[in-house]
Amino acid sequence: MKKIASVTVHLDQEVPEYMHGVLRCAEVTSEDEEGNEQDHPELIDNAEFASEDALKAHVAERLGVSPDIVDIED
Repeated sequence: MKKIASVTVHLDQEVPEYMHGVLRCAEVTSEDEEGNEQDHPELIDNAEFASEDALKAHVAERLGVSPDIVDIED
């Protein structure tokens, strides 16, 4: 497997109103140095995060990459 160059996290937009401010992953994809994309369904587990930094740290740890290469998109 090639080295992961970037990771994109798409946020779950179906979070109930009473959970306003809670972040959850809807989709996580990575791209390697050659531009090949890979989905990471193992990271879609309804885990809840209070901040983008906490979410980035969790995803980075699970994928073994730096949080600096993790981007969050709404």
